[in-house]
Amino acid sequence: MQPRIVFRTHYQVDEPAYMEFLVKLCTSPVQSAYPEIVAQRLAREISSRGRDFNTAAGRYAVDLAKALGLVTANLTWTERGQLTDLIAEIPDGTFEEQLSLTVAEKLLHFRVYLEADGGALRHLARQFVESGRLPIPGRDWNWLAKDMFTTVYSEYLIITNNTADRVALRREIERIKEKGYEGKTGPHKLFAHLQVLCRLGLIEHPDSGGSRAYQVPASPKGTRTGIQLLVEELPDAFTLERVIKEHQTLELAARVLQLPCIPYGSEPTRADRERALALFARYYSVLTGKGVPLCPISTLTEAVQIDLLTKCAQLLRHTEAMELLHQAQKSFPKDVRFHVDRRGCPAFLKLSDQVLHRFARAGVAQ
Repeated sequence: MQPRIVFRTHYQVDEPAYMEFLVKLCTSPVQSAYPEIVAQRLAREISSRGRDFNTAAGRYAVDLAKALGLVTANLTWTERGQLTDLIAEIPDGTFEEQLSLTVAEKLLHFRVYLEADGGALRHLARQFVESGRLPIPGRDWNWLAKDMFTTVYSEYLIITNNTADRVALRREIERIKEKGYEGKTGPHKLFAHLQVLCRLGLIEHPDSGGSRAYQVPASPKGTRTGIQLLVEELPDAFTLERVIKEHQTLELAARVLQLPCIPYGSEPTRADRERALALFARYYSVLTGKGVPLCPISTLTEAVQIDLLTKCAQLLRHTEAMELLHQAQKSFPKDVRFHVDRRGCPAFLKLSDQVLHRFARAGVAQ
């Protein structure tokens, strides 16, 4: 088992919105590209918006996108990259407005970063709950980076059964403990994780005279902050793994981000079902229109979940979404088809033109 922590980061590549730029503006769902080309494209996009960003920083961004599972080794979109394209927006306006995240984008990045970087987010959240701010007086960024990696790796050492992985983790823990970090390495290793928490609204970055500092935002007396909820919901690495395995990430995001919502329910109304199926049809059409031959069920399900949460304040659980699709397949066996993965589990969805029109019309009519 690999620890859910992104190792190769850079302080210039700290904004989660940069990953949206890379997916939507610099890569393709089906056409591969060289890392140098994508890095150059991203550098041009960000530099044109008035931010100092060179091709070397773009290479770090490419590596981060790979580590987050947004693109493949050939730099085409993965399922998470497809979800990013469906949900992310790059609006007109100032660069700061483009860097800010909508509620839908917060759900998107919570989902993406928790699966790839959840160990780091958990650790940093605990630090904020205990100290209220980072950096801690007397502890610089290098000390904090060393503490983060050794702690997260040690947590995963406890729950990892594979012998080769355990040996690798022990070696990495010993190496980091012995050498530590110096110079600007600490900021390189930490800022990307911290800025995600900041853009999610779980911490804030007050004006501190140009130096980096983060703190927990004030909350009404007697209420818990989002960062406290994150720590309570994910007390250990085992719980993190269970949440991800059971496809409960967006349910967790709704609680941590404290979004008002009502359950979709075990017995949804006809209008609820038609609305959800219309969304499946819409996102399916968007993906296939961009050349995706088979639409991943996970991408479609999560796009529908995010859409319902943000526009209807309705929480559709993964199990409920799958039940909805299975019911549709029973009703239209020739028009709704599942394709399985290597383990024989339904992983891709194929919809006929007829059922697409039917779902879309029903969604408009309700």
